[in-house]
Amino acid sequence: MSSGWEIAMRRIDAEYDLPQFLASALVRKIAANQFRLPPTERVKFQRLSDEVIARIEEIVRDAYLEAGEDVGGDTVRAHLWQQALTARRDMVANGELISEADFRQRLGLPRPRLSKLLADGSVFALEVEGAEYFPVLLADPALNQQRLQEICRVIVPAPSWSRLDFLSSKRGSLGDRSPVEMLDADHDFKRARKAATAWASKWSRTVVKMYQGEHEFEPIGINPLYTAAAEIDPRRPIWTRASEALHIHGYEWPPGPYPDVRKFTLFVERQTVGHATPTPEACVQILVDGECIRVRIIAAAGTHLDSEAVLSGNAKSFVEVAERVIAHSVAKSGGR
Repeated sequence: MSSGWEIAMRRIDAEYDLPQFLASALVRKIAANQFRLPPTERVKFQRLSDEVIARIEEIVRDAYLEAGEDVGGDTVRAHLWQQALTARRDMVANGELISEADFRQRLGLPRPRLSKLLADGSVFALEVEGAEYFPVLLADPALNQQRLQEICRVIVPAPSWSRLDFLSSKRGSLGDRSPVEMLDADHDFKRARKAATAWASKWSRTVVKMYQGEHEFEPIGINPLYTAAAEIDPRRPIWTRASEALHIHGYEWPPGPYPDVRKFTLFVERQTVGHATPTPEACVQILVDGECIRVRIIAAAGTHLDSEAVLSGNAKSFVEVAERVIAHSVAKSGGR
């Protein structure tokens, strides 16, 4: 049986095109406050209308009631954990989850081939009480395995249990069908793959922050000059993701106008749903000296870039300078 959180997330996803981070935060805050969004939290979701908030509150309440859950405290958390464990045990007992040996036998896979499929995300395993099992769905001979594995590779950024839920759950955006029901016809498959790409990107957010002055580590207790973020597949190159975060305007704060800052530091980090601590990816010190932008990269694992100078061109504000530096980094790195 699905938890109230899972049911609510699924229904919100079917009705609204919200980033996974936003939807998850809303569900948890609403569920923890007697199914109402606390007034003190409303400002964080100001882009959503009162009507949308009210509808999401209703969805969350109904989802938790349907799942037979109350909210709040360690007792409830323990109950939810036990409920999830019971549901997973049932999946093993009724054959929805099968052992590695059974999985390999059904697909005729030698162990080295299975290892390769696991490594590239074509298939995935699920853990139940310390043991690994495979969804029998992934070994269904009635399904187009090549296309199913392609969809699986697309949704790798999400946790394994969420991947299984995505594959098997009917979605309003897909005409009340599940992705595994859309593998045969070419136009259906393209639609399912597009939905998978959009869904997978919601599980990871790339954030760009800028602080005045020269720093080697992100300052604590200081508000950034500017923050931009976007839900982007974490497997895409770091500078490409940073560039998109700066340009697609999914989230940016403050909106401007911006002060005339000539020396600042840009940080890139990756945030993953379910992980409280973000992963630092790059630190770029930027100094505007007349028509020249001096750039020093302190930490950017695997970016293959060195410190250098970039022409400022028509860049005026520090945000425009940052966009120019990142664009140069994208071009020089060749998409790496």
